[in-house]
Amino acid sequence: MAGPSYRVKRLAVGFLSEEKVSEIRDRSSILEVVSDHVTLKKTGKNYKGLCPFHSEKTPSFMVNEEKQIFHCFGCGEGGDVFTFLMKVGNYSFPQAVEELATRYGVRLPARELSTTQKREMSKRESFFQINQIASDYFHDLLIQGREGGEGRKYLSQRGISQEIIRDHRLGYSTNRWDGLVQHFQQRKVSLELAWELGLIFPKKKEGRVESMLGWYDAFRGRILFPIFDLHQRVVGFGGRVIQDRQPKYLNSPESSIYHKGDVLYGLQVAKRYATEKDGVIIVEGYFDLLTLHQYGFKHSVATLGTALTPQHVRTLKRYTKNLITLFDADSAGVQATLRSLPLFLEEEVVGKTIVLPKGEDPDGFLRKVDLEDFGGRVDRAIPLIDFFFERLMKTYDAKSIDGKVNVAREGVALLKKIPDKIRRDFYTRALAEKLDIKESFLYEMLQSSSKGPLQPREDLKKSFHETPFPKSEEMVVRLMVHHPELIPTISNEGIVKEFESPILQNIAGALGDLYGRRGRLDLPEVLAHVEEALQGRLCEFAFQECGLEGGDRGKILQDCIQKIREKRLKKERGELLRRIKEAENQQEEKRLVPLLKERQELAKRERGLRKDRFQKG
Repeated sequence: MAGPSYRVKRLAVGFLSEEKVSEIRDRSSILEVVSDHVTLKKTGKNYKGLCPFHSEKTPSFMVNEEKQIFHCFGCGEGGDVFTFLMKVGNYSFPQAVEELATRYGVRLPARELSTTQKREMSKRESFFQINQIASDYFHDLLIQGREGGEGRKYLSQRGISQEIIRDHRLGYSTNRWDGLVQHFQQRKVSLELAWELGLIFPKKKEGRVESMLGWYDAFRGRILFPIFDLHQRVVGFGGRVIQDRQPKYLNSPESSIYHKGDVLYGLQVAKRYATEKDGVIIVEGYFDLLTLHQYGFKHSVATLGTALTPQHVRTLKRYTKNLITLFDADSAGVQATLRSLPLFLEEEVVGKTIVLPKGEDPDGFLRKVDLEDFGGRVDRAIPLIDFFFERLMKTYDAKSIDGKVNVAREGVALLKKIPDKIRRDFYTRALAEKLDIKESFLYEMLQSSSKGPLQPREDLKKSFHETPFPKSEEMVVRLMVHHPELIPTISNEGIVKEFESPILQNIAGALGDLYGRRGRLDLPEVLAHVEEALQGRLCEFAFQECGLEGGDRGKILQDCIQKIREKRLKKERGELLRRIKEAENQQEEKRLVPLLKERQELAKRERGLRKDRFQKG
């Protein structure tokens, strides 16, 4: 059995009992949940798709609806519906439980929160409600308000369709100073909280906030872009001025519900299409994003006035590992493209870029060319590392010795960031060819630094995944998984205690314990009782048929038990003979006598084991 720390992590979720967790698991459909992130095709009893946890071209990710488990035969990940949500969405276990409970209509008991937690939770909920009220106000003003005519005219001139306005809940704010303030007052909204969200400001007198002077709207005369999180909640706003005044764009300040480095504009729409297309296009502007969506490239997202962050990439990795940047064709756009490359390499995603003609931006360029032309550019997106090498060759005189050295130094610094050895070797060869130098020169530079991930990353789970197990012990575990009716016999024999492999002993112990308590075997429930690093192995055993359909499983089990015990006795005999020889050499009579008696007992056990084998055979 796993240690208590893991049980606490998975089962003792404060206000949740093990029975409630089981109810949520039973109500949930792993096929539905996984299908939100992976395109699956039925293959026999299972469903197969491309793994969301590592890059692959040939599907090796499997889901079994009957057993409610998943497993990837490429990277070794595996588990139940909770595990999948935790891995694909960076959820904690309680968050995964609550997410599934909400989705499948399971009522959860009330949590006992501290006064501070209750206050913070109430404030966050109020923030979401205030943002929603503001979003509805802006949207209604744009689509049907008399004062929204200027906003409608502007969007029409920009070529934005009614469908896009509706899908992205675009809004408009008039030039009035207190339109939103009055709306908030009518809805009895806390103006102080609205101030914290950057929606309104207090009027000032001589640099001091004078509450009696009232409040005024922050967004005036602007097109409003509500920013959604993955739960379809409005976390902030961007506002683009219509008339010629500064600042052109005004954005919500960061708050407890809005962090620019975590949120991507348009992801609430794009996530489904990113999974279908197995790719996502990343732009920098609101209108770039809206135009791409309008022209059918709905697998697009935009950053919010900040460079791409590791969290942005990790969020996108939930849906695809193929990321394509599409930035303005100016020096700032080129620099933004180059800054994204190390991030993509470190997060192990496939990074490409679409290079636009000089002076173009995605919004304007897409409106100039036909869809087939632009679609071709998307299909022919350039690998980011090739783009990086080309920029280096243009920046330095690659025909001169100094130029080659500079290109090599910067190129090697980037190559060190590639965790995958095969990919790193490929690009090292490519850089050597570009510079017309020997590959060995670049490899010496790579090895000369002690920093950088020069070796492929190895984690605990991978080592478990690749560890070969004693065949007889593995067969016993497979029999327990596929034929749980044999578990009572296995338990009575006590053979699990004799396992050489602690990993298999852990898994078999969890299987036997749960079967003993429940009288049946529920694999997702077993997964909650084994360490996270072992879940993939257990799921692998569950997916792979053990090939015993036509055989005498009882006899196969007895043969495995016999072999395990013979191997164990052989190991004991070898160790005992070593100790006897050591005692004889040192002429330790007192130590030798009990060892010889132990050898007699061992010989007796060996004869008994051979007798059992003869009788059962």
